[in-house]
Amino acid sequence: MARQVELITLGTGAALPSLERQTAGYLVRDWMGNVVLLDAGEGVQQRLRQADVSPTKVEFIAITHGHGDHINGLPGLLGTMQLSGRKSKLTIVAPKYIADPIREMVEANKFEQQFPVEVIDVSGDEGSIVLSTQGRDSLALSWFRVCHSIEAYGYSLTWTLGPRLESPVEPLEARRLLQEGGEGLKVIRPFKLSYTGDTSPCDSVVRGASGANVLIHECTFEASMQAEASQYGHSTSVGAAQDALRSGAGKLILSHVSTRYEGYEALQLEQEARSVFPNSILAWDLARFVMNV
Repeated sequence: MARQVELITLGTGAALPSLERQTAGYLVRDWMGNVVLLDAGEGVQQRLRQADVSPTKVEFIAITHGHGDHINGLPGLLGTMQLSGRKSKLTIVAPKYIADPIREMVEANKFEQQFPVEVIDVSGDEGSIVLSTQGRDSLALSWFRVCHSIEAYGYSLTWTLGPRLESPVEPLEARRLLQEGGEGLKVIRPFKLSYTGDTSPCDSVVRGASGANVLIHECTFEASMQAEASQYGHSTSVGAAQDALRSGAGKLILSHVSTRYEGYEALQLEQEARSVFPNSILAWDLARFVMNV
């Protein structure tokens, strides 16, 4: 079976939703069956349905910070999970100042009478948890501080893959090689996808996204609006590209686009980013990126 990671950009707008772009939401699913939602802005349920993804399939939700365009869709999403008869466990990862209100919401709505909900606090400059393992492969979620107007975090999803056989061999020999190592095994590099949430370009983002195969970086403003971007803890197209370049990312996906850029006007952001980091692409709502691991 092909090892693939799929990213669906559910919401690629900034603080205000528009007819073209909803607020933040990024769905990631992999060949192991993991389904992860990064942020849950207003409209995330609608976009999930348009992407033909059932809300009950989401296993993990990671919230970057407390601004409404990144969290306002969460209560309704949990309510839909309840009304849809969800039984499986849901894990929510969020900064502590958001995690505590989420626990209160879960308790007030009695969600746990129907399905277990684990809320994990994010704190400190960085940390990580293992989300799942399957055979020799595993998926971990790590977080890192970003530079926004309030306490906020970015996330990286890292798939660590066990060695594979370079060529077919008899079952007993395959078992021996996989257990003992040696010639005949191919070591596969981890695959990493990083998401900044809202941030100005900064060293902690570069460290957190270091070596990412794919970096989803906010790009609220065009290059000429650097002063306004810095004032509000956001990035320009060029700032996002500089972070991608410094982190050694393989591909840059620009998102969190201000409503001042509509239609083809938004392509200016992509063109500016490409002048610094050529492998840049501007995201749009309901885009699908399929990546081989």
